[in-house]
Amino acid sequence: MKKISITDGSTVLYACLNDTLAAADLEERLPCKFNVTDSGTDLCGPAPRGVYDPMELQTGWKNGDLSLCDGWFAILYAGQEDSKAYGHMMIVGHLEEASLEKVRELPAHVTLRVDLA
Repeated sequence: MKKISITDGSTVLYACLNDTLAAADLEERLPCKFNVTDSGTDLCGPAPRGVYDPMELQTGWKNGDLSLCDGWFAILYAGQEDSKAYGHMMIVGHLEEASLEKVRELPAHVTLRVDLA
């Protein structure tokens, strides 16, 4: 698993990519930027579509998961208990515990740079 950094220029979050095809595709595109908006459950924004294995899709998420699917990048920081209502999730990584606590320090609308740590 590769360690990545996610930053707005002042707050830095760290995460590890998992072993999915979509995570490997994201790693090949690094560094990259995503313009995201806080929904109260996630920081989410449009992303170029990439490759993924449909067999690696899952239902729901754990707080701290990173998702890259259907043209969207998301840092899912809340809502785990209700997430089973969401199918076809492509989880590509997970924030380190200390970074999960720092997500709320990010602005409601922000450009995030994702790179290898």
